[in-house]
Amino acid sequence: FSIAENLILGIHHRSNWRVSGSAFLDWKRIYSFAKERIKQFDIRAPSARTKIRHLSGGNVQKVIVAREISKEPEVIIAAQPTRGLDVGVIEYVHQRLMEMRNNGKGVLLISSDLDEILTLSDRIAVIFEGQIVAIEDPRKTNETRLGLLMAGHINGGK
Repeated sequence: FSIAENLILGIHHRSNWRVSGSAFLDWKRIYSFAKERIKQFDIRAPSARTKIRHLSGGNVQKVIVAREISKEPEVIIAAQPTRGLDVGVIEYVHQRLMEMRNNGKGVLLISSDLDEILTLSDRIAVIFEGQIVAIEDPRKTNETRLGLLMAGHINGGK
């Protein structure tokens, strides 16, 4: 799919993407929406018609973030949202997740990057063998304690 097509996945059935009174997609409106998102989310691509497969990993990630945030969800689950991305794109994704949180949306961050978890989280739930073994305040814990909890040391070194 193109960037434009990817940006409306999951909301393509809504009437605002249809030509009035028909089943046909309103491509003019879709491309206009895509151009706005490309600018807003700093997606580096020649056009909204560019196929996703021709983008860098960071720009693919930006398209996904733009698509999901544009749906204006009440809750977003971000699983490994920055794995494999360069530093600039990581910062970008972090900013968008923080904006959602600051706007009253729920953000469930699932990550193996402890720095990311400590930086972005209000609360940290540590899971070991499918069970939550601790809920930590990121301002009062550290990587060593979290690592111990993740490895099954239930008292986390206390």
